Amino acid sequence: MKYAFHLLFVILFFFASCEKKDNPITLPAKGDGSIMQVDMGENYDYQFYINLDLGKVVHATKNNLYHLAFQSGDNQQGVLTNSGQGMAVYNTGKSDFAAVDFNDTSIAYRNWKYDAPSNEIDSSAIGNWGSKSNIYLIKLGKTNARVRKFQIKYVDAFQYMIHVGDLNSTTGADITIFKNKDQVYTYFSFDFLTTVDDVEPAPNVKWDFVITLYNNTFYDQNPALPYVVNGVLFHPATVGTVDSNSVYNAINKEFASTRAFVSKKDVIGYSWKNYDRDQNLYTVNNKYNYIIQNGNGRFYKLRFLDFYSSTGIKGSPKFEYKVLQ
Repeated sequence: MKYAFHLLFVILFFFASCEKKDNPITLPAKGDGSIMQVDMGENYDYQFYINLDLGKVVHATKNNLYHLAFQSGDNQQGVLTNSGQGMAVYNTGKSDFAAVDFNDTSIAYRNWKYDAPSNEIDSSAIGNWGSKSNIYLIKLGKTNARVRKFQIKYVDAFQYMIHVGDLNSTTGADITIFKNKDQVYTYFSFDFLTTVDDVEPAPNVKWDFVITLYNNTFYDQNPALPYVVNGVLFHPATVGTVDSNSVYNAINKEFASTRAFVSKKDVIGYSWKNYDRDQNLYTVNNKYNYIIQNGNGRFYKLRFLDFYSSTGIKGSPKFEYKVLQ
């Protein structure tokens, strides 16, 4: 029995010594701020609106509730797509609804236009439609399986009038979209042919940025590659800048006040993480620090720590932040 125990010990020691050692992971130096993590789900089904002053998520919702977002302001007429669902638009240049059919799809499939990641109206897929009343083809997802046609016929301070239908429809249907003055956008679903609520926070709820899905077109690919990414988009009142030269813990308000801030929605965007296709693994890009000034004028520094949950499931962005006083 004593000999058998000794032999077992030798065998276990041999296999332990031959086991491949893990490479050490270099963690960033611990900061003195707060940490927040959200769980979008492995398929990124949910989006989260963040208020840094309160230090919490102030609104969470599924990101596939709508297809089009109409500006709600009295003098506004811009229309965005839900680009996080892979949506795209093609302007047929025609104004006769019945004249647009399946014959137009072969051209559309080669010329889809996507909203820019900045979500600016002048660089949107629909663009400045003005009073042209052209017919658009719109794909409702990442594939060409669901394509509809629609026309924006009229807008004033209170409403939009659109005309929608299937590809084989000759008349379609007129739909009035009343502007929701309590929100930045009024949201419309082709699935229900009506407006939908609960996409953005209520008007009395302040937020600084949303963690969500959106389209980014990679122009370094040939041809250019539109791709749905997971990232961060600012509230219209939030501005920020990226810093890759400073030590996170050394960033203070004096340093922040010397920086040039921009109002693009995708200042943070998606590039805080990298994807290794061979290993099917996301890693955080530790060189990027972000400095944010929110709508209340407060400065924050922020950096990302992880993209995985405690159980190893992707889609759980984790970040550290601190108000600069």
